[in-house]
Amino acid sequence: MSKNVDFEARLRALRESNNAQAALDNTPQPPPPTSNTGTAQPPRTLFAQESLEFGGTYVNASPMGSESETSFQVPMWRDTKDTTNSYLDELLENGGDEPIPPTSALLNMAKNVQERQQSFREANLLRRKSSVLPLPSTVEELLDGGVSYEGAFRLVQLAVQMEADGNPSAAIQLYIDAGKMLVEVGKRELDPLLQKGIRQKAHEMLQRAEELDKWMNDVAEEARRAALPPALRIARTNVPLVEQSWKGRTPPHNDADEFKSMRYTAVATKDPIHFSDDKYVLRVHQLQRNIKVFITVTMYNEHGDELKGTLTGLAKGLRYMCKEYGVDYWKHVAVAVVSDGRTKASPSCLEYLNGLGSFDEEIMTVTSLGVDTLMHLFESTVQLPENPTFESFYPPLQLIYALKEHNGGKLNSHLWFFNAFSEQLNPTYTVLVDVGTIPAESSVYRLIRSMERNYQIGGVAGEIAVDKPNFFNPVIASQHFEYKISNIMDKSLESVFGFISVLPGAFSAYRYEAIRAVKGVGPLPEYFKSLTSTTKELGPFQGNMYLAEDRILCFELLAREGRQWTMHYVKDAIARTDVPETLVDLIKQRRRWLNGSFFAGLFAIGHFGRVWSKSAHTLPRKLVFSFQFFYLALQNLLSWFLISNLFLTFYFVLTLAMYENAEFFLQVILSVYLAIVGGLIIFALGNKPEPRTANFYFFCCLFMGLVMTVVTGLSFYGLVAKGVTATDPRQGLKTCSVSKFELTGGVVSSLGLIFISAFLHGEFSILLSFVQYYFMLPTFVNILGIYAYSNLHDLSWGTKGLESGGGHGPAKAAGGNVKDAVAQQKKLEAARAAAAKEKEDVDNSFRAFRSTLLLSWLVSNGVWMYVIMATVASSCYLKGLSYTVAFFNIIRFLGAVVFLVLRICRRFGIRGCIQGATHDTYDRQLPPEWQAHRTGQAARFRAQDGGQSPVNGHYNLV
Repeated sequence: MSKNVDFEARLRALRESNNAQAALDNTPQPPPPTSNTGTAQPPRTLFAQESLEFGGTYVNASPMGSESETSFQVPMWRDTKDTTNSYLDELLENGGDEPIPPTSALLNMAKNVQERQQSFREANLLRRKSSVLPLPSTVEELLDGGVSYEGAFRLVQLAVQMEADGNPSAAIQLYIDAGKMLVEVGKRELDPLLQKGIRQKAHEMLQRAEELDKWMNDVAEEARRAALPPALRIARTNVPLVEQSWKGRTPPHNDADEFKSMRYTAVATKDPIHFSDDKYVLRVHQLQRNIKVFITVTMYNEHGDELKGTLTGLAKGLRYMCKEYGVDYWKHVAVAVVSDGRTKASPSCLEYLNGLGSFDEEIMTVTSLGVDTLMHLFESTVQLPENPTFESFYPPLQLIYALKEHNGGKLNSHLWFFNAFSEQLNPTYTVLVDVGTIPAESSVYRLIRSMERNYQIGGVAGEIAVDKPNFFNPVIASQHFEYKISNIMDKSLESVFGFISVLPGAFSAYRYEAIRAVKGVGPLPEYFKSLTSTTKELGPFQGNMYLAEDRILCFELLAREGRQWTMHYVKDAIARTDVPETLVDLIKQRRRWLNGSFFAGLFAIGHFGRVWSKSAHTLPRKLVFSFQFFYLALQNLLSWFLISNLFLTFYFVLTLAMYENAEFFLQVILSVYLAIVGGLIIFALGNKPEPRTANFYFFCCLFMGLVMTVVTGLSFYGLVAKGVTATDPRQGLKTCSVSKFELTGGVVSSLGLIFISAFLHGEFSILLSFVQYYFMLPTFVNILGIYAYSNLHDLSWGTKGLESGGGHGPAKAAGGNVKDAVAQQKKLEAARAAAAKEKEDVDNSFRAFRSTLLLSWLVSNGVWMYVIMATVASSCYLKGLSYTVAFFNIIRFLGAVVFLVLRICRRFGIRGCIQGATHDTYDRQLPPEWQAHRTGQAARFRAQDGGQSPVNGHYNLV
């Protein structure tokens, strides 16, 4: 007992000495945390992040609930010097904030903690039922290896490891050693800003040692084993912006702190949905900005020029919106660039962001030390120049650069955007953009305006166009034609119905209210299901279905319970993007597209009953949707037999033209064609598209393209020059008469309606690419289709390898004796064996599914070919095919025309042309605050809300 009293007296004396020394150095020491001595804290994980709302300062989640703050913000603007350190000669003092202790105080902190730990050992306070675990042998090697930042980093990793293994005493010593080493490293650093960051990190490590030291004194050993030590603070820092390319110019906005500094946060949240719960606060949210339009740009390893083009396009769009809604509208728009993997990010991209003042690798490395970082968050407000002379600038862009530590895929990037950032900011509209996609100046505005006009619209799609198409490259030219016709005929038709099967992730927008989860239920949870479920739980059907997760999101939006959301195509919202330039790249891309769209289409058709039973759509609208889904079902059926129908078309046309005079050449062409199809199946099953297989695919593409050209030429020659006079060489089959009207109608419906629709929409550029498209049509049907069905077991994105893992925190080593280590090793090996067996079972089930469906597809198409060739005359088949093509093209043509009529009506303000709602119905659907605004009562709502406009996203309310 006397020893305890003596120890407590010595402890008080040491702390008084510490405070006295800090006072002499004019450096206030953080107040010691208070607690009820002997009361164990509830279990908390080491990296559970807890803080108050944060304004650019560190927030310390102290062990007993007290708060202490230190600032690392240098409020400075510098625009005249070109050097990286141009701001360093004007570093200002942190007025009102707690400064970083000088070197002497830091060393004194380390000395005092070491003395207290020695007192604990002498007083026998650390001896309990189990002895203290020894320090790792690598510590001596690190300490003997000299002073270096890498050595300090490793010491911090070992300290975290000791905490996790229940050895806080060793962790305290390691934190002290790391802090002292960082102090020495900081002395040698020439860059004052980096020196200050290192000194700040040293202060953190020594504070951590103090926290553990105090915790060990207050909590009994038994409680300590049950309750983990207190959590580290949120690692966050503010740094001055250094823009080396202003050329001596000053942007128009340069007074507020947000224009002078970038904020970095090391995010350790494991699940993005807990981002706000873990006390992370985005700077735009802290500034109380009502974000109405929240844009995400997803990227992987693209070049910096692609990101520059996308951000410049968005900046132009922001300038357009500021012209429409006021010069300060930029405060209601934010952009989040989510980069998929720190090691995957291209150096050119990081260099570009560093030039903007939106990235700093050194600050990231220093600040994230000792934190199990999952995402590196950089927040800044940048002003992009409008011209190379820097004479004018775009409106400020509130930029969030989220650099994920590990590569998790594009969908995981959207998970962070929606569940972490959007959930906190609660925007009215969310816009999805892929890096490299360049929106036109008014495109984002037009997407938002479409949803503003009609509150029933929950999602909109813009027009994706090929950027600077090279019409001499048939791969690019055919995609240009395909994109144009898809927008003109398919998107227009679906927009008239109210359901668009896919809002492309490259450029689309959603009303956040329409997709947001309510109590864990809604479109977004279904959208992310492939991330929250294992491959085994998904199975091969859903696994392939979620390759087109954007299609699932659209259907879930349509069928949402109790709502009547629709979708709309915005023709003038154009965004240009680059497309695959080689056949190999096209095959990789379309494998995922085809498999995902096929299974997602089956899912939507199979669950269409939910639209009738759960959604709140009106009866007329449900009837319209019923017709649309019947049409989609027929399309899916036709696509299943597309490969056989293409061969039958070639067979019948060539037979009619060549059987009498060139039977040998006919047999050669058909034999080579079938051999190529067989070769495509073999190559698709055994090889991935790559340069070594490119020659085979090129030969197949060339041969089938030539066959398509010959068949098309023979068809027109037979119609124009001699008519259909050839007879079917097969005897005993009943033929069908074909009138001149039917012949003309077949040509008009197959080609004429496509060109008429394009010309009505003002798209004359298809004249430059339709020849290339029809040359590549057999490639789209055969090569792409066969490869897709032959690789149903592959759920990857084709061009991006996914890696798993958590943050870059240290791995946990096993503690205990040799027997415990052997037992744990056996348990680990057993777990690995079980995981390998489960993976093998899942792979086998996926391959079996692939083989079954591929066989079913080939057999059903083969049976269809045999039946038609044996029982149907050439004239009858070609006549039936013409009627089938005419049926689909007429519906698409009518959709394109009606879409234009409705568009013209809306442009001239004709009553009732706001699709899905008349003016009266539209007014009733608006939120109460906007209805009040339209009747001159907006001020009353603002007064009720304490002077703040609601976060509703409707314009002109602020």
